Amino acid sequence: MGEELNENLREDGLKTDKRTLLVRIFFLPAFAGLLCLFLLNFLVIISALMSVSVGILCAPIGALYLLGAIRVVSDLSPSALTAAGLFCLCFGCFLCFFTARFSPFCLRLAQRYFTALKGEKWRRIYGRGKKNGFLLLFFLLSLFSLAAAAETQYLSRETGFEGTVVGERLVFENAKYINISTSGLDYELRFHKGDGILVEYVNDTPMIVEQSDVNYLKLVQDDSFTISLFARDQFGYKMTVWLPENDYREFYLDSGSGDIYLSETLSDYTEIRTRSGNITVNGAVGKLSAYAAEGNISCTYNAFVNAGSFETKSGDIDIRLPDFSGIILEFRTEDGYLDSKLLGLKERFYSSLDAEKPAPLSKHLYITTESGGVSVEAVKSVGEG
Repeated sequence: MGEELNENLREDGLKTDKRTLLVRIFFLPAFAGLLCLFLLNFLVIISALMSVSVGILCAPIGALYLLGAIRVVSDLSPSALTAAGLFCLCFGCFLCFFTARFSPFCLRLAQRYFTALKGEKWRRIYGRGKKNGFLLLFFLLSLFSLAAAAETQYLSRETGFEGTVVGERLVFENAKYINISTSGLDYELRFHKGDGILVEYVNDTPMIVEQSDVNYLKLVQDDSFTISLFARDQFGYKMTVWLPENDYREFYLDSGSGDIYLSETLSDYTEIRTRSGNITVNGAVGKLSAYAAEGNISCTYNAFVNAGSFETKSGDIDIRLPDFSGIILEFRTEDGYLDSKLLGLKERFYSSLDAEKPAPLSKHLYITTESGGVSVEAVKSVGEG
C-alpha cells in the first residue's frame, strides 16, 4: 500500500514538472499575451470614460437644442444629436460593466499563470460568475439609441436638413479700404484677375458685413455663443478673401487667435495685428506694420521700397528682402536676439542694435521683440538651397 502511494506521488510530481517546464518554455508568448490583455483592458476603461463623458455632454445639449433653447453647430439634426448622446451614455455604461467583469478575469489569469510558473498546483482559470443583467440592458439600450440616431438623421436628410455649419460665398464691389476683424478664425487675402471682392468662408456663425460706402468694406466675425458637436468641418474653419488686382489705400487686418496670411501687399499701407496667431506675408511692397503678441511673423519682400515695422513679445520674426535692398535697421529687444548675414553680422547678436546696409533709397526697418528671435536675410533665389 505504501509503495503504491509513493508511486502515485512520483507520477504526480513528474506531471507537475512537465507542466512547469511547458509553462516556462512558453514564457515569452504567454507574457506578451498577458500584456496585450492588460493593454486591452486599459483601452476599454479609457473608451468607457470618454463615451460616458461625451454622452453626459451631448444628451442634455441635444435635448435643449431639440427644444430650441440653445444654438448648436452640428452635422446632426437636433433629434439625431439627442439620440447620439444617449447612445454614447449607454455604450459607456455597457463598457463600464464589461470592465467590471473583464478586469478581474485578467488578474485571475495572470495569478494562475505565475502560480503554475512557480510549480505550484494548477487551478481552474475560468469560473462561473453571476450573470450581470445591467451588462445586457445597456448593450441593448445602446443598440436602440444608435438605431434611433441613424433613423432620425436619415429622416432629417430626407426633409432637407444639411447641418448648421455656416458656409457662404459673398461678392462685393471693389473698395479702397479693407478692414477684417476675427476672434479665432484663420483667414487669407489672395488676389485674382476677376472683378469684385469674393469672400468664401466656413464657420460656426455668419460673418457680419459692414459696407458703409463703395470705398470701404469691413468684415467682422460674429462672436455670439455657439456649441460645436459632431461637425466634420469644425476643425477646418477658414475664410479666404479674393481681391482684384487694383490700387488699394489701406488694409487693417486683426485677429485674436487666428492665423493671417497675405499673399501680397498691394495697398499703400497695411496694418496686421494678432494676439496668439501667426502672421505670414508673402510679397510685401507697400508700407507694412505687423504686431503679434505670442505668434510668429514671417514676411518676404518683393521690393523693400517702403518702411516696415514688426513687433512681437515672445514670437519669432523672420524677414526676407532682396539682397540689393538698402536697410536702416532699428532693432530693440530685452531678451531676444538677431541673426543677419545680410547686415554683416557674423554671429548671433543678443542686444539692441542700430545697423545699416547702404544702398540708394535706403528705407527704415523697425523691429521690436521682448524675447523672440529675429532673422533678417536675403531672399533665396530660385534653385538655391
